[in-house]
Amino acid sequence: MATAAQGPLSLLWGWLWSERFWLPENVSWADLEGPADGYGYPRGRHILSVFPLAAGIFFVRLLFERRDGVSLC
Repeated sequence: MATAAQGPLSLLWGWLWSERFWLPENVSWADLEGPADGYGYPRGRHILSVFPLAAGIFFVRLLFERRDGVSLC
């Protein structure tokens, strides 16, 4: 009974991650691992650099609103 359930599930999994569904023609998952000529693609951890920048902008906004923003009204 477990093998009958694995059939449709493996078909769904295969379709979900198929290169035809997600990628344009002549591109494969291996192409996205990174080029060999020294250039690289963005990684998930690169988004972590956004959080300190957003916190800094938010802090400047709070300071402005507390100090100078009241006099604009």
